[in-house]
Amino acid sequence: MSTNFKPSKIEKFWLSIGTVVIGCSASFAVSSPAFALDIKAGPIWNNDDAKVKCPVAVEVYDVEWNGQWKTTVEGEMSVCGTDATSLPNIGLPGDVNAGPILNDNDAKVKCPVAAIAANGTWNGQWKTTLPGKMSVCSIK
Repeated sequence: MSTNFKPSKIEKFWLSIGTVVIGCSASFAVSSPAFALDIKAGPIWNNDDAKVKCPVAVEVYDVEWNGQWKTTVEGEMSVCGTDATSLPNIGLPGDVNAGPILNDNDAKVKCPVAAIAANGTWNGQWKTTLPGKMSVCSIK
């Protein structure tokens, strides 16, 4: 009985395919979450506060909030998690999306968050662009 294994051409083919598939899936699984980006939202005090602020902050960049948040500077700054690997440039001054804003009091809560996410300052102006669905805050 011989101990030298010599794979046939078809066995070599399947061995090479298996190596490629295993290598690709392992590489993808490891590298994918490492590049996810967080978006600034100002101070977030608790989970209920995050549920208000994070959807606004991520709307600025038209990405989805993944439900995660963390404080980066106690009492001053928190970030909202996304699965995004890149974010578009925001041209300021200008208008940024903030999701639906119901009235001036709602704007006073949401527009400062949108401004922080865009690295700007809210100038006090906002308008509804799609009733019940989208409003924009003017940022300088």
